[in-house]
Amino acid sequence: MHNDRKKLTLLGLFALAISGMAPTDSLAYTTAATTKFAGYNIPVSFLLGGLGILCVAVCFAAMAKYIAGAGSVYAYNRKAFGEKGGFITGWILILAYVAIMPAHAGLVGNFANVFLKHFGLHISNRILPFILILIIWIILSLGIRFTSKIALVTELVSLLILLILSVTIFVKVSAAGNLTLKPFMPKHNNWSGIGQGTVFAVLSYSGFEEICSVSEKSNVPKKTIPKALLWTVVLAPIFFVFVTFIQVNGFGLGNMSEFANSASPLDALSVKYLGQPMAMVMDFAILLSAFSAFLGCGNACAYMLYAYSEQHYLPHQLSKLSHKFNGPENAFTFTAILTAVIYAIFGLPYGYRTVYINASTLGTLGMLITYIMICIGCSTFFAKNKKYSHSAFHMIIGILGALILVFPFISNVYPIPKFPANLYPYLIVAWIIIGFVMQHHSQKAIR
Repeated sequence: MHNDRKKLTLLGLFALAISGMAPTDSLAYTTAATTKFAGYNIPVSFLLGGLGILCVAVCFAAMAKYIAGAGSVYAYNRKAFGEKGGFITGWILILAYVAIMPAHAGLVGNFANVFLKHFGLHISNRILPFILILIIWIILSLGIRFTSKIALVTELVSLLILLILSVTIFVKVSAAGNLTLKPFMPKHNNWSGIGQGTVFAVLSYSGFEEICSVSEKSNVPKKTIPKALLWTVVLAPIFFVFVTFIQVNGFGLGNMSEFANSASPLDALSVKYLGQPMAMVMDFAILLSAFSAFLGCGNACAYMLYAYSEQHYLPHQLSKLSHKFNGPENAFTFTAILTAVIYAIFGLPYGYRTVYINASTLGTLGMLITYIMICIGCSTFFAKNKKYSHSAFHMIIGILGALILVFPFISNVYPIPKFPANLYPYLIVAWIIIGFVMQHHSQKAIR
């Protein structure tokens, strides 16, 4: 009973899923990056990304109903493709988390300084990301239930503030007769840009799967995990598409360059429609949400490392659990140190913006591959296991999800992008090769 009280409830899982997705954080900055490619058609990018992610979430939920275990995608695809297939799926997801963590560190630091600016304060961007990494490590070390409570509070506050701003913009733009549906009408020569923008949309939605990494820490995981996944991914696309539509109308179709180059689009819209005091409130909401996303990603990354350590693929020290908080303390520490080292190498010389765009793109490509593999894995799992209750829907949804997500992936590798983005597919291939070699030697050592 004592252990059950330490475990996550459905509400706690939902909080972690929402914090992993971090809507306010995503809509504060990811939309600007999306606009660089999709222009005023960013709602279309978010709609496509949402449809793909919905298919992925259904696949996650369908498999989570029958499979519970550490390692999320590793546990699921191991049942679909065998040990090697499961290992590679999880290995690519680890790459995605490792890449996205330093992107979060720099971005949260930027949002912190945007908020502090209202008080005439500033902390050096060469120091602040490392302070934030330390704070994340401390919170994670205090246990999964504490982490989920922090996530729930921060996201509820930030979402309420964002909703107030969005409704205000909608009312004012409509009253002025300037509301337009053109954001939903793709220009004939913009499908490649929409596809590239979908990668950032997928990044905005990604994170919902983080709760699968902590299934062992939840009550009745085969029931609560699927419910939390589906509620999150059904509601999120509706919210994201609405708010991106409002953002485009808020800036105006002729001001997409201003939108794309804004350090904080929601801050700019708050000043324009609600005045400077509301901008400070919005900046606080953005900071809370960004921090929540950073926290969720760190938690998922550590639990993936913990799962691979338990399976003897990584050093056994990473599977050590805290006696007091029942969390993988060494995996938390390693995740924090690795994030700090990567940010020191790339963030200090090139700045947070460059790190965010490049690291998040690499991470999202890894996410796309992982999601595609889960979709295919879902269809394969139910085809191989007739004893589990399923229908043709489970087969179709997996194939459909994979097909939808192939589009943004191809859009980001062809036409061949400029350096350094042209190297990302090769980095992923190299990571996969390293994984195959490591998996082979680990299995050989066990035998």
